[in-house]
Amino acid sequence: MKKLYYLLVLTALFTFTVSGTAIASAEESLSQEITTQEASEEVITEPTTTEPTTTEPTTTEPTTTEPATTAPPTTAPTTTKPVTTTKPATTKPAAKPKKEKLATPTGLAYSKATTSSITVKWKAVKGAETYYVYCGISGKDGYTLVGKTSATSYTIKKLSTDKKYKIKVKATAKGKTSSARSELIRLCTLPPRGAKPSVVSRDGASVTVKWAKSGRANLYAVYVASSKNGKYKKVTTTEKTTYTYKKKTPEKACYFKIVPILETKNQYSVGKASKIRKASIGKITIELPEIIRKGEYPEITVPYYNSKVKWKSSDKSVIKIKNGRILAAGQGTAKLTATYKKKYKATVTVKVSAPTVNYMSAVYDVTNKEYIYHNRLNDRCYPASITKLVTALVALKYMDLDDTIVVGNELNIVEAYSSRCGLKKGEKFRLKDILYGLLLPSGGDAAYTIAVNCARKVSGNKNMGYVAAKNYFVNMMNKYMKDIGATGSHFVNPHGYPVKGHYSTVHDLVLVAQKVLKNKTLKSITSTSYKYVTALTGQGHSWGTTNSLIASYAYYYSPYAHGMKTGTVDDEYTGIIGAFTKKKRTIITVVIGCESYNARYNATHRLINTYL
Repeated sequence: MKKLYYLLVLTALFTFTVSGTAIASAEESLSQEITTQEASEEVITEPTTTEPTTTEPTTTEPTTTEPATTAPPTTAPTTTKPVTTTKPATTKPAAKPKKEKLATPTGLAYSKATTSSITVKWKAVKGAETYYVYCGISGKDGYTLVGKTSATSYTIKKLSTDKKYKIKVKATAKGKTSSARSELIRLCTLPPRGAKPSVVSRDGASVTVKWAKSGRANLYAVYVASSKNGKYKKVTTTEKTTYTYKKKTPEKACYFKIVPILETKNQYSVGKASKIRKASIGKITIELPEIIRKGEYPEITVPYYNSKVKWKSSDKSVIKIKNGRILAAGQGTAKLTATYKKKYKATVTVKVSAPTVNYMSAVYDVTNKEYIYHNRLNDRCYPASITKLVTALVALKYMDLDDTIVVGNELNIVEAYSSRCGLKKGEKFRLKDILYGLLLPSGGDAAYTIAVNCARKVSGNKNMGYVAAKNYFVNMMNKYMKDIGATGSHFVNPHGYPVKGHYSTVHDLVLVAQKVLKNKTLKSITSTSYKYVTALTGQGHSWGTTNSLIASYAYYYSPYAHGMKTGTVDDEYTGIIGAFTKKKRTIITVVIGCESYNARYNATHRLINTYL
C-alpha cells in the first residue's frame, strides 16, 4: 500500500512540475510577444479600449500618409535631373556636322541640240566632285533626276521637240553641297527625220552625196555603213549640204545617213548681279533666237521685268536700240547689255548674219499704185487663214451688215486643228459682229457659219444642207477672185485650211488687200486688236487679234500698221499681210512661207524699215 501511495505522489509531483514549466514557458513567450509588439506598435494597445471612435482616424490618416506619398516629389527632381543633363548630350551631336556650302553652278546653257536630245553645259564649281542634273517640263511642278557627271556638260536624251524644258544643276562633294541653278530651255524645232541624201556623182574611189537644207539646222552629221541595215559610223560633221566620201575599198557599196543638228553659241547668257537683294532677283537671263539677221527685231526675253530693262549696244552699226527694242542694223558682232535698276546686269554677244530671202514677198505702194519690191510674185502658195479676207469680202457683197447669222450644224465639218472663235450651235449674230470673230481670232467656225448663211440667202434655198451651202459659197469665192483679176488662185474651203487644190499667189493677195482697204467696215475690223461682242441670243464673246503688228502690247507692234491678217499652215510655214501708212503714204506688205511665227514679223519689219 505504501508503495502504491508513494507512486501516486511521485506521479502528481511530476505532472505539476511539467505543467508549471509549460505555463511558465508559455507566459514567458507571451510576454516576449507583447513586448515586441509594444516596441513596434504602441498605438494598437490604445484603440483596444476605444475601438469605435479612435480606429477611424487611424484609417483616415491620409493626412499623415499623404506626406509619405508627396515625399517622392522631393526625390523626383533627383530622378529627372539626369534627364535634363542628358538632353544637351543628345542634341549636340546633331548640330556638329555642318555641311560646307559649294558655290552654285553658273553659266547654265545648252550648246547642242538634235531632234531628241539636248546637251547642257555650265561653268565648273571649285571643289565640286559630282554634278547632279535635273530636268522637268515647263508649266509642270517638280524635277526628275536624269543623271550625274563629273564633267561640266551632260546630254539629256529622249526629249520632245515641241516642249519647253527646265533644267537644274547642283554641285556636290564629300560633306559639301550647293543650291541648284535652274534655267528654262526651249528645245529647238527640227524635223522628226533626218535629211534624205541623194548621190550626185561617183567614181571608183569616192562618192559625193547631197541633201536638202533641214529646218533651222546649221550642222549635219554624216554617217556611212557598208550595208543598208548595217552599223552606221559617223565620218564627219559639216555645215554644207554636200559631202564627198572616199572609200577605203572602191569595189564595196556604201550607204549614207544624214542627221541634222542645231548648234548655238551665246544663245543663253547668265550675268551675276552686282548686288543681291533677294534670291528671286539675283540675275538677269537674256534669251536670244538662234539666228539674227540684218533688219530683224529679234525677240529677246528678260523674265519678270522686260519693260523696265535698259539696253546698250557696243556697236550701233550692228545692233541699234530703237523705240526701246533691239534692231539688227548690220552684219557683224556686238555686245548687248541689259541693265535693271542700275544694280542687275547681263551681257551677251550677238552675231548678226546677212538676211536670206527664201519666202515669197512683195511691197505694193497703194498711193502710187506700183510694186516697190517683190520676190516670187506669181508662185503658188498656201494662203492659209488669209483666205478669210476673201470670205468677208464675198459676204459683204451679198449681205447687209445687220443681217442675222444663225450658228448651225456646219460646226460639225470644221477641222479639228482649225482655229476657232468659240461659237455654239443656236447662237445668233449680226453679220457686222460675227466678222470680228472671223478676222480677229481667225475663227474657222465663223467662216463656215458665214458661208452657209450667205449661200442660203443668195440661192434662195433656206433648207440647203450645210455641206452643199459651203460648196455653193466656195464657188462664189472663186468667181469673185476672177472678177477682181486674181486668176492665180483657187479655193476649196472658206477658212483656208491647207488641202489639195487650195492655193493663191502673192500678186492675188495684194489685190485682195486693196479691196479690204477700200471697204470701211473691213478696214476698221482688221485694224482692231480686241473686241467684246454680245450675240443676239445674249452670249458674250471676247475676241483678240492674232496680228502682233497692230497690238500695242505686242513685241512686234508697229505704230504705222492698220491691218491686216495672219495665216499659218504649221510652225514652219507662216505668212502675213500688213498695211502701213506714214506721212500720207500707204503700202501693203505680203510675206508667205516663213519658217516660224516670229520670222514673218521680222521679214515684215525688214520690208517696212527699207521701203516705208
